[in-house]
Amino acid sequence: MERGLLAPLSPNEENALRRVAHGISKPKHLRDSSVERLKTLALVEEQDGRIRLTRLGAQRCADGTMGGTTGAKRPDATA
Repeated sequence: MERGLLAPLSPNEENALRRVAHGISKPKHLRDSSVERLKTLALVEEQDGRIRLTRLGAQRCADGTMGGTTGAKRPDATA
């Protein structure tokens, strides 16, 4: 399994990943340190001045494993 799916995220990193997933993708609306860590984990990438989810980032959001380290769904996750 890829590191980006398992690595724990800080609350700020989780928030940034969620915001990107919901279409808030201008770098000025996101914390620089969070975006850099998400890039390092290959969860987001920058294209044309916007931050976008990678395939791995979309998978992490869909799996409900934003804050988890086990790959299991969080109890409060739906779907």
